[in-house]
Amino acid sequence: MGRMNAIVVVCNSLHLGFLGAYGNAWIETPHLDRLAAQGVVFDHHFPENLTTLPTRRSWWTGRYGFPNPELGWTPLEPDETILPDLLWNQGVRTALISDVPLLRETGMGYGRGFDEVIWVRGQGYDPLIPANDPRARGVGLEDEPGLRLPDDEPEQRELWKTRWEQFLRNRKALKTEDEENSGVARTVKTAVDWLERRKDETDPFLLWLDLFSPHGPWDPPAEYRDQYATIEPDEFESDDEGDLVDEMLEEEHQIDIEDVAVLLDVPAGAVGDVLTEAELFRLRRTYAGTVTLVDRWLGELFEALERMGRMEDTLLVFTSDQGEPLGEHGYVRRFRPWLYEELIHTPLIVRMPGGKYGGGRHQAIVQTVDLLPTLLEFFGARHPKDAPPLHGGDILPLIRGEQTKIRDYACLGMDAEEFAIRTHHWHLVLPLTNDPEEPRLSELYRKPEDRWDQNNVIEQHTEVAEHLELALRRFVEALGRDALDDLFPLRDVARFSQ
Repeated sequence: MGRMNAIVVVCNSLHLGFLGAYGNAWIETPHLDRLAAQGVVFDHHFPENLTTLPTRRSWWTGRYGFPNPELGWTPLEPDETILPDLLWNQGVRTALISDVPLLRETGMGYGRGFDEVIWVRGQGYDPLIPANDPRARGVGLEDEPGLRLPDDEPEQRELWKTRWEQFLRNRKALKTEDEENSGVARTVKTAVDWLERRKDETDPFLLWLDLFSPHGPWDPPAEYRDQYATIEPDEFESDDEGDLVDEMLEEEHQIDIEDVAVLLDVPAGAVGDVLTEAELFRLRRTYAGTVTLVDRWLGELFEALERMGRMEDTLLVFTSDQGEPLGEHGYVRRFRPWLYEELIHTPLIVRMPGGKYGGGRHQAIVQTVDLLPTLLEFFGARHPKDAPPLHGGDILPLIRGEQTKIRDYACLGMDAEEFAIRTHHWHLVLPLTNDPEEPRLSELYRKPEDRWDQNNVIEQHTEVAEHLELALRRFVEALGRDALDDLFPLRDVARFSQ
């Protein structure tokens, strides 16, 4: 067998409960379903440091950073060793293709190191189309009912006014109401073009395809926006299979979703403040349509790989940086650093070249820090001895059935304001700061029966909570000493060193 390639496809803000491979029965994701059938689905995958930029740092360094504010939403330091740096002298060509405007922001450095970087502009609030651009003539926020400015805080009102005016200029100039012009379509087509140009080359490559969708604003073409709006309420049963719309609540309020105005975007905030319950139900269905749009274009990528024969010699990884709060705890988007399941539980599907070992599910607890050592092992690359040690572990032995686990629990955090520890049976949330106006105490949830963290049982299981908090604090202390081998003895980091 010749040299192998790898393609990593990541989404931004993909809610686990909206994927068929993770239990959703009503949203159409046939292409990701097929990928899951051909690959290995990891049922317990978590980030270590939320949200967008910290997660990419985790992926590209293989190191935990959640206790350190300097390793959060901060620029990549010039001397931070990242994934493309480790592959550049290993004969592996690396490319980053992305429409995530947050990665492109000046001074952040999240495009460095790759042999090729292609930015697909215009997603979200990307400052692509200036106010005086003739292509955006006639655009006015007052003409878009799907965007409702906040009333109470002048600074927030001005912030969202600026963002949404930029979004509307981008939308008009790029004509994103046409599916072919949507951000995910343009980005996937760019990736396919890149693959086509390399189809006759023999050197191995790593393609990192970083998609902004289904992150808001949620403005898919009308076909996708309304795809699930007319589904009967009895098809939205609230159960353990991923459906998040409460049938009884909908009937109680006699909500007719078809008559609810579509909101394209909302500021992070509480249900009742930034949107009503009826608007929340409608937003969930718009979000569902956006997920189906992403799946449709990933199908274009997978078909192209099959056409080129790349499914036989390419490792394919699909994942997301974070979930998306959609009202499960009374708020939408990343309103506060609240580490509930809808934000921290993320998909991970790995398809080996040729579909080897495919068709299974794995119960090992894995995290974003495991991706880098996995890719190094896949390419036969070594981690330099003079580089900071890796914290993650290679998941290929899990896929091959040679190993059952990497760790007994996942530790994570957000903004160095809240930590959490997740096992197969428990989820402890530990606030580190407290707002006197809205006090936060530790919370404990049973798994897997309480999938969306609805029933806090800390008062009934104080000893469990104390044990988990001690393990979490010991983990943070060991992290400060770079001594995680003491906690994860199963990790064989020696094979990553030269």
